[in-house]
Amino acid sequence: MRLWLSELILYYTGCGPVRNQSIRKLTPYRQSVLLFIALSTFLAVFGVQGIEYGVVNNFRDQSVQIPIINSYANPNEFIDDTLVEARDSYVTLFYPAIGLLARVFPLSELLQTLYILSTAITLGGVYMLGETLFRERRVGPYAVILWMVYFSNPGGDFIHSPFITHTTFAIAIELWALVFIFRGRYSLAASLLGIAVNINAMTAFFVTFMWFVAVLLNPKVWSWRLLHLPFLMAGMALPTLYWKFSLPLTEASLDQFIEIMRMRLWYVVFPSTIQPILWVGFAALLLLWRYSWRFGLPESEKHRMVLSMVAGIAGLCVVATFFAEVVPLEFIIELQLIRSTWLITVMMMFYYANMFGQLIQSDKRWQHWLAFGLILALTCPRWVLELAPPNQPTPYPLIVDLDTPWVNNHRLLVGIILTLVLGGLFVVVRYLVQHRKELNLSTQGHMAAAWFTVAAFSLAWPAVVDSKIPDEQKHMTDDWQQTLIWIRDNTPETAMFVTPPEYDGFRMETKRAYLGDWKDGTIGIFHNGWAIDWYTRMEALGFNDEDFIFEPMTQDRLCTVVRDYDVDYAVVKQEWKISGEPVYTNDQFAVIPTPQLVCE
Repeated sequence: MRLWLSELILYYTGCGPVRNQSIRKLTPYRQSVLLFIALSTFLAVFGVQGIEYGVVNNFRDQSVQIPIINSYANPNEFIDDTLVEARDSYVTLFYPAIGLLARVFPLSELLQTLYILSTAITLGGVYMLGETLFRERRVGPYAVILWMVYFSNPGGDFIHSPFITHTTFAIAIELWALVFIFRGRYSLAASLLGIAVNINAMTAFFVTFMWFVAVLLNPKVWSWRLLHLPFLMAGMALPTLYWKFSLPLTEASLDQFIEIMRMRLWYVVFPSTIQPILWVGFAALLLLWRYSWRFGLPESEKHRMVLSMVAGIAGLCVVATFFAEVVPLEFIIELQLIRSTWLITVMMMFYYANMFGQLIQSDKRWQHWLAFGLILALTCPRWVLELAPPNQPTPYPLIVDLDTPWVNNHRLLVGIILTLVLGGLFVVVRYLVQHRKELNLSTQGHMAAAWFTVAAFSLAWPAVVDSKIPDEQKHMTDDWQQTLIWIRDNTPETAMFVTPPEYDGFRMETKRAYLGDWKDGTIGIFHNGWAIDWYTRMEALGFNDEDFIFEPMTQDRLCTVVRDYDVDYAVVKQEWKISGEPVYTNDQFAVIPTPQLVCE
């Protein structure tokens, strides 16, 4: 076991292959690499992304994922909730596994531990991939910092998250698969991708497809020895493949499903409706990528492989456009192929890292200024999201607060941690850069350390700045939270609720079943029939498709919903003026047992 751990540590640091029969000492340089990964993990977790658990009314995926985990941990929860039906089509072993672990460990601490672990694995994979593509150029540290930048891509940024998701955990594994692909260790890469399929089949498919295209376009690597790779990967992915293909087929209207997805998930599925600013930003990144080539390329074979991979993802985007916009196919829509553009961004990122390394190591002062100017420009989107957060794509006003509650509640501690991280990065980066003997140590080491400090500070400072969230929304969220706490402590566990569909997080806090909210629609893409049922519920709760709004609930409509769906309690907004005898009220909400509603 000790031998295996030594192998793993040495390989993890990106210092070349290590054989069991020749275990080398963990040198100061390798120790510095591990320390750099650790410091970068703290920077990402406490500064760039934050830590979050169970926050309501913020439109993040936890409002769906935590109840799904709880339903696996305790099968008696949410028995009458339609989420359990949709859960079966949410094909991933990640949440069932966490649900089993949650029977032993507290869920909050478990998720936060996995979050920190997956961040470290991700950044380690980024470091290794940078060192693999650009050998002996020390681009790994630059690539790690650039991973934290919110790059624009048409599929939206879903690789950054203040909590653990099946997507971010799968991406951590897939980055290491890419490392082994570029190192020629194909069997290990195929095994990792097969494992990743069990966690997030969509992202694993993206990586597998671009690898397939890279092999297809390079006849030099064609060999019968590659034929075992699909079988190896399929064997690793067998549990999820069996789960997916054993699901019963749902007979539902494809046209209606397409219209619901166009209305609910237009921003990640249909290229024609994606915000133009994302396309413009992505085009600018492509131009910067081409400019970065003048500072050096990977080895010719690796460079050709990268170009082939990018071409493969571009091909997926063409397929996504045709089979979503022209001839809609349900399984193509489910794959959300346009989201694969994050892999193009990742491939470009390593060229940026090499460019920054060359600019910093240059003897020309204007190139130093260019390096600092470019990193400030790349981190600018994160500042904008903090100082002027946009409304979410919802039929009601909602602005997401990027400052996670943990950061807000421990602002001084976070500030101290980030200060120590910045100081540590300055020292460690200076040592890593100076490890290259051909450099001017006194000049280049300080310059690189200064660049990393500026980059890290630019990424982290928004963590200690309040997001510009309207006071009305903050007050509404506080009252919503208090309402859910009362329901959790004062109502039967088997009760069924109807709530305003504009506010998410009901299941997380109350652990009660209810008719659903707007956020629930995000998993409708995996289940045709369930998506249609969800949409029917939203219409019953007042959704107006033509104006893309939720109309205020009326007495008659609420009584109809209560009767049709056999609801025990109604949570209503005070402004609706619903007649009934509430058992709980605050400034914004009231909880009314349905027998106490005034209904004809």
